[in-house]
Amino acid sequence: MPPDSSHAKGYVREEVAKPEMILTTHAVVGGALASLFPANPIVAIAAGFVSHFAIDAIPHWDYPLQSISVAKGRRNHLKWERPIVQDAALIAFDACVGLALAVGLFSAHAPVVVIMLGAIAGMLPDPLQFVHSLHPHEPLATLQRFHWWIHSKRKLDWPIGISSQVIFAAIVVWVTSALRY
Repeated sequence: MPPDSSHAKGYVREEVAKPEMILTTHAVVGGALASLFPANPIVAIAAGFVSHFAIDAIPHWDYPLQSISVAKGRRNHLKWERPIVQDAALIAFDACVGLALAVGLFSAHAPVVVIMLGAIAGMLPDPLQFVHSLHPHEPLATLQRFHWWIHSKRKLDWPIGISSQVIFAAIVVWVTSALRY
């Protein structure tokens, strides 16, 4: 079956050669998990970091990037032209929204710094993929192989994919809230 035939149904599509990323969901989940460990920032960081891979194993939607690719064998070059500036702005906005949501949702349950550490750790594997494309050496090479291995090979299209991420994040918020009480 051609890759675009599943796309036409509106449900899923096969992963493209130029992977994309979304950070808000990773930040909210990382912040939620960090809120369970208010007195232990190291555990909060570890929980956020590990959560990234668990989330990436679930089929999801990502936004496309114009100039940045973390595809296997792809080398990025930092040439500050319009497409890379636009991608950087989109990624920064996505990360800031995620951090703001994480802090807003969980700062009543843990220090802001712990929530931010968990949220940042939850997002960190994606920027590390980009760093690997610039510097493909250990330990980033092993982390990249693991990231590619664990990452879902199926992507949900936008309306379903974004809805599933909102629902997933809401479930994580609810579960972590229930675990605190």
